[in-house]
Amino acid sequence: MKKLFYTGLLGLFFVYGFTTIQTTDNCDKKTLTASCKKKMEPYKYDSQKFTKIMFQKKTQQLEIEVPVFIGEKYRLVFNTSSLPKPVQVNVYTKDKESKKREAIYSSKPGENEIVFDAPRVRKLYVDYDVPADSTNQKLSGCIVFMVGYK
Repeated sequence: MKKLFYTGLLGLFFVYGFTTIQTTDNCDKKTLTASCKKKMEPYKYDSQKFTKIMFQKKTQQLEIEVPVFIGEKYRLVFNTSSLPKPVQVNVYTKDKESKKREAIYSSKPGENEIVFDAPRVRKLYVDYDVPADSTNQKLSGCIVFMVGYK
């Protein structure tokens, strides 16, 4: 009986400990995707990327490679409205290790829905510049990124 009591008590500590570690965010994937699809017109939907961002004590740079076909026109749509802090979205022609990297787009501070019609290039690289979280509140959110072609 005593062993059962201590096992149950230990189980309660684990349950309590793991529920306080979990963070809540407002990442409603369907709503964010629907708002991106509205901005995609008249382009045809190609693909999307759903990125969950966990803010840390130091700044982060997350990069996504977007393969494109030569000769096609592309539209990139981002929705960052579920993020607790603004994240800078940058689009480049080369990856972050390349010396010949050119920035072709940078988002403005405070933009939640971003629409960018890309020039004709071989590849696109999308970087999210995530600021540091000095409050230590375990902030998190998500970005929906959608690609369309014409």
